[in-house]
Amino acid sequence: MKHPHKLCLIGLILITNIFAIEKLYISEIKFTGNSFIQDYELQSIIKLQPPKLFFRSEFSPKKLNRDKISLESYYKSNGFLNIEITEKYESISNNHIDVHFYINEGIQFKLKEISFFGNKLFTHDDLIDILNFSPNENFNPSKIRKQLKVLKRKYLIKGKIDVSIMDEIKIDNNNAIARINIFEGTSYFINNIYVSGLNSVKEKYVLREVLFATEKIYNIDDIDESKRRIFDSGLFSSVDIINKLVDKENGVVDIEIKVREYKSSSIEANFSFTELSAYQENLKTTGVDAQARWVLGNIFNTTSNIEFTGRIASSINLDIFLNKPLIERDFTAIYRTPWTLYFRIPTQIKYFHNEESEEYEFKSDGLTYSLKFDQMNDTRYEFNSTFEIIQSNDSLYTEEPKEPARWMNFIYLSNKIKNPLNPAAGQYLSFISTLYGTFLGGDRNFVKFEGEFRKYIKIGVNNILALRVLAGYINNLETDNDLPKVYKFQLGGQTSLRGWAFADKFDSRGSLISDMINFEYRFPIKNKFGGELFIDAGRLYETIDAITNTSISWDYGVGAIYQTALGPIRIDIGFPYGELSKSQLHASLLYMF
Repeated sequence: MKHPHKLCLIGLILITNIFAIEKLYISEIKFTGNSFIQDYELQSIIKLQPPKLFFRSEFSPKKLNRDKISLESYYKSNGFLNIEITEKYESISNNHIDVHFYINEGIQFKLKEISFFGNKLFTHDDLIDILNFSPNENFNPSKIRKQLKVLKRKYLIKGKIDVSIMDEIKIDNNNAIARINIFEGTSYFINNIYVSGLNSVKEKYVLREVLFATEKIYNIDDIDESKRRIFDSGLFSSVDIINKLVDKENGVVDIEIKVREYKSSSIEANFSFTELSAYQENLKTTGVDAQARWVLGNIFNTTSNIEFTGRIASSINLDIFLNKPLIERDFTAIYRTPWTLYFRIPTQIKYFHNEESEEYEFKSDGLTYSLKFDQMNDTRYEFNSTFEIIQSNDSLYTEEPKEPARWMNFIYLSNKIKNPLNPAAGQYLSFISTLYGTFLGGDRNFVKFEGEFRKYIKIGVNNILALRVLAGYINNLETDNDLPKVYKFQLGGQTSLRGWAFADKFDSRGSLISDMINFEYRFPIKNKFGGELFIDAGRLYETIDAITNTSISWDYGVGAIYQTALGPIRIDIGFPYGELSKSQLHASLLYMF
């Protein structure tokens, strides 16, 4: 077959057209009657879109009505309180629709003046800054209501539990005049703090999570954060913090913390698609994973827990028909506590036993001590220190029957990806720096830096543009002793450069420096079927000086996706640039990133 890549592209286009013909698609969208807001701005508000390259917006009356409501809300937020919109659609062929929005904008109202009455704690200028208002801005009632909630919270931070805020709006021609009436009330101080609902848990495990104190002014931020911290301790199924009025005239309240205990012990079994990687290698493969987990919570009625996990996993790809697949068997025992001494720094101590078998046998046993800082739900800082004993019959891993390895690393991870199995939006950023050996001991002495960035952009309704950038650098502290290949960076295969079958086909030696970029355009075809177009580019080199004269290797190709309950199943065909006759087929699980 001389041109397999052309046949794949033609086949993918034919399948797309055959499956798509049953649905209705947008041909054109028109706006009539709009003068203050331009077409392109209105187009950015609605979900229905005119056809673009690789994208056609699917039509339904429900989506059209939703877009009408979105347009009305947008107009009202810009001061057009009397907006009227009529939507119509017309079929111009068997599966193509023209949509027309007829708009009567009406008068645009401006916020001419805003005044405050009853404010003492905050000045007029302070309130204007808090509410984020400016003279003669477009009158937006929903913004006023939203910002008044912000203002009320500012008062609650200052202990004003009884604060009451009311707005009065007067319309004069096309001008709106707002009057904000504020009853501040008394500033309250905390008298006593009580904990109720405890049976076996000691009170100190609740009180140490509390950020407020007796004789301090009431602060709603401290109350809410304390509630979150108590719940996150894992000891309680529910947490509620209640104010109890003691003396209104003098501004005194008691705080009751109501909790409901529960035992967080559990036994679980999971089966899933997962990513696998051999010991220390940067390249991953995909496979199936089965694990059983037993969690013993609230050890000795404290916030600590112990988790035992047994796991077995196997790689799934086309190589399993030619070679022995990668098999992983793990056992871990993990002790966790949310406190380190007197500081709220989550600590974890993990014992692990790992076995791998492929064309070799590999075993490792070790201990890892970890400190974890969760700045937000999607951002984490982590410090790990590991001591490990390695056994292998492969000289790439050990030069002795039992080789000790010691390292410590720092990890920064920010994960804002929406729907990890099928990423639709968001981004991911990670940085890992690892020190091996030196003062820690062990037979390897080097420093390793790894960075990864991913970005997902939604185009239209269901199309996704995905980008990944990877970079890595190793500083070998023993220049007279080369590192084994397993510690080095490698490229090639189903999760990196798909124009090559696997890493040894690209470069069998590995390298100290690596950079790679992947682009994917993912689109639905029909039901659970989808497709993708991709470009991969990357290179390996040994020194920083070679960054300007090392050529980039790249490939491009197409893929077919089938969605399952466990995640996508993927078949890709990649073509190395300049070598189109050497196409490479890959079958794997999950998206590449």
